[in-house]
Amino acid sequence: MNVRQLALRIRAPRLRIQRATALDLLWSHPVRDLWIATADGEFAGMVEFVDGRFVATDRTGGLLDAFSGAAQARSAVAVQNPTGDREG
Repeated sequence: MNVRQLALRIRAPRLRIQRATALDLLWSHPVRDLWIATADGEFAGMVEFVDGRFVATDRTGGLLDAFSGAAQARSAVAVQNPTGDREG
């Protein structure tokens, strides 16, 4: 089984984005408590479960916020990118 097959398949809600381009966010789950988003092969942000909260960071590593749910955190990452969202 390869890494792609092992990736946790997480579905975040689709967001309406005002920009015309629509790249997809691909989420992978390489280790426990960590989800990585990529867009067009580039790092787009991440969500990490720390101290009972899901901490979302943007593509530059800047803190977006901490959330009580993983879906909320993934949505925050998606809003920071001119993208849709897909599982990987």
